[in-house]
Amino acid sequence: MADQISGDAEFLADARQWFWRGPIEPGIALIAEPGHVFSWLIAGAERSLLLDTGLGIADIREPVAALGADQPLVVNSHAHFDHVGGNARFDEVAMHESAPDWLQSGTDPELLDAYAGAMPELSAAWRALLELDRECAFLAGPEAVPRPWPQAAIAERGWLIEPPAPTRTLRDGDVLDLGDRRLRVIHTPGHAAEHICLLDERAGILWAQDQVYYGPLLIFERGSSIQAFACSTRRLADELAGAVRTVYTAHCLRYSVPPQFLGEVAAAAEAVAAGEAEMAPAPALFGPGVRAADYGHFSILVPA
Repeated sequence: MADQISGDAEFLADARQWFWRGPIEPGIALIAEPGHVFSWLIAGAERSLLLDTGLGIADIREPVAALGADQPLVVNSHAHFDHVGGNARFDEVAMHESAPDWLQSGTDPELLDAYAGAMPELSAAWRALLELDRECAFLAGPEAVPRPWPQAAIAERGWLIEPPAPTRTLRDGDVLDLGDRRLRVIHTPGHAAEHICLLDERAGILWAQDQVYYGPLLIFERGSSIQAFACSTRRLADELAGAVRTVYTAHCLRYSVPPQFLGEVAAAAEAVAAGEAEMAPAPALFGPGVRAADYGHFSILVPA
């Protein structure tokens, strides 16, 4: 069944080996490309929603089907390549109304080359981290163990991401009704002009994706704005104070953060936007160098 669904010959890696998938709480499952990006399958009584579709390295339909969904509504938090790579595998795709403009400009092949080029060094760092973790901490679960990067397959066949246009667009305040679960769209520009979060007010869950996570917050890419990011994060921190019990995220090795982290990031972003934060040159993981304000468990990266 998985072979029939995944069509792995079309992809750079076998979906059954590339993804980690599993339930996190009732009606919510994580689909992880460990170390790269977290996508989320959110189930309601009437239908399911897939938040983001990853890198396109392997067929994300395989873990989606294995988790009991067939053709969920796909919602993209934004149009960056690592969140839209599997869009073409689904019939219904929704994103913020400003996102199609970014899709039309396409994913820069040089960006994918830079990302793939950074993987050998990053993979070595992950291996060293995991070895230390197994010696003394055991913090990294299976959803946080990166898979071997398909460098040879990319070199031979290339890596291209060309998502189709969405079938519908979203605005701030729109509600996506899944039956017994309603998700409110919150437009949060900054990391990307079209970035959105999803809020399940009844369950007290915010899917923040690239808005907040433990690690480097990238506010230096095309369409980024540190001023907009500061405003968006402050809005989340203030409007959702006391109303959210957990925040699910998209990057690094931890898929959730506590709600109070919204306020921490908001205050830090405001300091960076006002020119009051201590900044230092830093690598950008891939692409050109940037400046970073380092707060220990996270940093904010802006253009150099």
